[in-house]
Amino acid sequence: MSRKTIAVISTVVAAVIAVALAFIIPNFTAVKAALGFRPNNPLVVTMDALNSLTTLRSAKYEAKFSANGSSATFSGLYSLGSTTDDSSAMLTFDADDSKGSIAWYKGAVAAGGGYQDEDYSYYYYDADQLESTLRDGMGGDAANFVMDVKDALIKNGRIDVEGTEQTVYDKLDSLSDEYNVDEIERFKDTQPSAAVKSEASKLMQHYFGVELEKKEAIATIFPMHTSQKSGGTTQLDYRIDLKALAQHFVSYWTAHETEYPQLRAWVINQIKDSGVDDAESEYRKALDQVRKWDFGTGSEVKMPYVEVSLNYGGKRMLNSISVHAEYDGDSVDGSLSLSGQNLVSASDTQVTEFVDKAKANNQAE
Repeated sequence: MSRKTIAVISTVVAAVIAVALAFIIPNFTAVKAALGFRPNNPLVVTMDALNSLTTLRSAKYEAKFSANGSSATFSGLYSLGSTTDDSSAMLTFDADDSKGSIAWYKGAVAAGGGYQDEDYSYYYYDADQLESTLRDGMGGDAANFVMDVKDALIKNGRIDVEGTEQTVYDKLDSLSDEYNVDEIERFKDTQPSAAVKSEASKLMQHYFGVELEKKEAIATIFPMHTSQKSGGTTQLDYRIDLKALAQHFVSYWTAHETEYPQLRAWVINQIKDSGVDDAESEYRKALDQVRKWDFGTGSEVKMPYVEVSLNYGGKRMLNSISVHAEYDGDSVDGSLSLSGQNLVSASDTQVTEFVDKAKANNQAE
């Protein structure tokens, strides 16, 4: 595909993903109330389960990834307090050639790691050292920006997405003396307005909550899906036909885009800002190419084969999720499992013992 076509399609896809993450996951409870029923198609159930993560004050987790013979495991915990500094979190990774851990505890950062056949190198910064290190390395305005965003991140046991986003926008101007003003302004200009967000929410509510509930859509987009309940949990397994999903969404969007004029204009503007001339024409061309599945390559464009396995409890609370994808002979696997939901202390010994060890063996200057 040409660079221009790739840019257009990538922008449209990125916009759809951004919309889904920004509006579906945080707001699907409101979506269900607005629709008057609870959608049950596999994608909505998965979104509900992922959304349950935002309701947890604490949990232990393990995530695994593997691709073409390489693998990595990430495990740890988090416990959200009344503020960011009252919270704690820890992540330990174990990859093919390296290992390490990083922890946040009472405003301090502890880290350690090295190659698989080596002992850990440890580093520890208390809250004051962390701030001074940021100021020395980034400059005063940038350090203030980072600290302000950090302070906004967690409020009363929850990750405050809206508050953090607003803090980022409010504090960006403070970086103008140390960073490219044009880039900052461009970033701010590309952010969706309240009107765009409203239309995007409306679109995604209807598409994911209504269109994907239709039997013909489910049969086409999810050629395999099973759901079994046992002991208060539900096991959902399904396959996604990404080509069918892309074509279905584009067909729906093309038929209804006049209902979302602000969102449509925003998407076209993103394409224009990516450096594509005649953005509206290229936008229309990209939609036609997806609908016809003809990208001018002379051969069929194949999509990855994707299977999802989801386990959840009451109120669609996530227990575990795994994804398997194959493309052109390569495969990728990823999984996430949770335990101890809402039962993990901010002073869990896994965190405190590691922080104490990093502090005692600190190699930071």
